[in-house]
Amino acid sequence: MPAKEKRMRLMTNTMRSKIALGGVILLAGLLMLTAMALTGCADTGDIAAVEPTAILYPPTPTDIPLPPPRPTPEALDFPLAAPPSEEVKVEPVNDQTCVDCHTDEETLKAVAEQEKDAEESLSEGEG
Repeated sequence: MPAKEKRMRLMTNTMRSKIALGGVILLAGLLMLTAMALTGCADTGDIAAVEPTAILYPPTPTDIPLPPPRPTPEALDFPLAAPPSEEVKVEPVNDQTCVDCHTDEETLKAVAEQEKDAEESLSEGEG
């Protein structure tokens, strides 16, 4: 047999087996659908009747609630007056202010003494 005829027979056999496999799968699917449809119609038995339960409603309120408290008159006195300008003194801060503070000898000595006193007070006493 020539090679061409062998190849043709092999292709034909392969196609036939694929068609046969598809038919088997289709038949199995149809059988499963039929089985499910038939089992859905089967009698499941008697259903027991359940006695109705009482419906509970919340009791009606007997006491009348108190009205909400009225707002206090102090809370309604807005807007507040602005603070007097003499009490608030703000120095303009710039780079020169920082340099002056960090190079002032008297200020540095005062801060060093405050830190020294704070360290001694922490280490005093037993334990």
